Amino acid sequence: MKRCIIVLVAAVSLSCARNTINYSDIISEMYSCHDTAQWTAPELFDALPGTYDWRYVQAWGWGGSYESESDYLGWTLTLNADSTYSVDGADTVVYEGNWSLENSWYSFTLNLDTSVSTLWGQLVYCPPYLMFYNSPVDGPDHLYEKR
Repeated sequence: MKRCIIVLVAAVSLSCARNTINYSDIISEMYSCHDTAQWTAPELFDALPGTYDWRYVQAWGWGGSYESESDYLGWTLTLNADSTYSVDGADTVVYEGNWSLENSWYSFTLNLDTSVSTLWGQLVYCPPYLMFYNSPVDGPDHLYEKR
């Protein structure tokens, strides 16, 4: 029930005013949502297929924090149930191949045929958002939203 309320609030926020979304807050809330869901590999594999729009990146480092809603604007990730994927940047296929889930220290990672910088890190999934959590190894966290 709590998960449904979070998703409903996010959906209403998206439909009302695009510029009022605080993606940093969404990322903060995703950890507990993902942990509560306790995804198994088969459940997550079945839940992930779809098309996702890139929304946000945040990172921390020696130079301070960095965040952007425009770095990969227009990029989409499509995960298919037949284990194929494509990443499109501004209507141009940038990457494509096969995907699978791999167990990792926090959750799962997306195992891909080719390396895609916006898809590195632990998967944190709280519908409609999919985050690639890479900050524990000083990398950026990328957030996608399922259509």
